[in-house]
Amino acid sequence: MKRFITILLSFLFISFQSAKAEVGFGISGAYHMIDVSGTETTRNSGEKNNGSHSEDVLVPELFLEAITDGGAAIGVSYIPTREMGSKSRTDTNPTAADSGNDAGTYKASAELDNVVQFYVDYPFADAYGATIYGKVGVQHATIVTLESLNSGSTYPDEDVLGLTLGLGAKGDLPYGNLYYKAEAAFTDFEDYTENDSTNTGNKVTAELEDVSVKLSVGYKF
Repeated sequence: MKRFITILLSFLFISFQSAKAEVGFGISGAYHMIDVSGTETTRNSGEKNNGSHSEDVLVPELFLEAITDGGAAIGVSYIPTREMGSKSRTDTNPTAADSGNDAGTYKASAELDNVVQFYVDYPFADAYGATIYGKVGVQHATIVTLESLNSGSTYPDEDVLGLTLGLGAKGDLPYGNLYYKAEAAFTDFEDYTENDSTNTGNKVTAELEDVSVKLSVGYKF
């Protein structure tokens, strides 16, 4: 994972240095609609508990990009933390195989930390004074688990990658070197699969998808 991030950073640095490009940086307001679905396999009984959860969050995002003469952009964006919400369930009738050990309240909660995206914006059309572009990006994030389980089990944090595809529009603002970007994107992250840290036999597998709508303001020089 670290090697992958190093390669991407090196590629971005070379792009900034070698391309005859302007440099743009700015801030975005991003509205994320996150869908999480998963399965917990409980200890002893092997019972599978399926669940899903949707969470809508508004978060700030910083970005830095190189903009070529043709309007293409190669950049990196950063979000410190992106909440994924929480969900609870209460088990009051455990199976005989569990001998009562799994009764109680289970709360699953997690967040994405240090979300870094490397992306390319490629323009392909003009409309109403704006440049229309397609986006391809790779995101790296750390899933931080914040669960509270009656069994005492906890699950480790895990680094995941996500593939982002999007569509946007951008153009210059009538104020100095300011410009705007508006885009919608979809990200499919790697599955999270881990055994509990206390080795009791509990296991969680989760799928994570994110749909985002973003409005950005940048300054280029």
